[in-house]
Amino acid sequence: MRWLCVAHEKEIPDFHGLAKNKGDLKTHALGIGQFEALARFSQLAYAEKPERVVLAGTCGSRLDENIFKVFASNHFAFPKIAHEDLPEFLPRAFITERAVDSGILPAATVLQNHGVSLDAEKFASNTGYIPPEFPGTVLENMEAASVALICKKMNIPFTALLCVTNTIGIRARAQWKQNFREAGERLSATLLLSL
Repeated sequence: MRWLCVAHEKEIPDFHGLAKNKGDLKTHALGIGQFEALARFSQLAYAEKPERVVLAGTCGSRLDENIFKVFASNHFAFPKIAHEDLPEFLPRAFITERAVDSGILPAATVLQNHGVSLDAEKFASNTGYIPPEFPGTVLENMEAASVALICKKMNIPFTALLCVTNTIGIRARAQWKQNFREAGERLSATLLLSL
């Protein structure tokens, strides 16, 4: 069974309706933020392991020209946090096996943060664990890397399809609210083609 996941079902218009004509597709809303999404996904995946997983959602970018672009990601990283030293054996960046053929979409690296970054310089400083061979477009999302890591550990193909709603900076939250609906419509159209 293939899974289509979102943080919140309001992110995609008629989210559950997307599965109606796709017989082997289940939809799941996981919750907002890395911990809630990770806990819910883990609970669901251990009860019934999916064949492949697509996470659809919104994200931030450092570049204005990325607003409303949809990206596909199989490259994920966690932030390098000032004044903290993580043990060497913790995965800081990783790649997942593709869950969908996303060749028509631009690739991106997802940097997972706890919330919407309001400081572009701080966001840039947190990219320290992203390997140079990863895609150069770096997107901010709060759930994708956690879910991707569980999929990697369980050998489940995973892809994040993300639409940019805001530039990272002081106006990020206001831009997200303003662009949320159109981003959801673009994601819905992309999912109809990709799933």
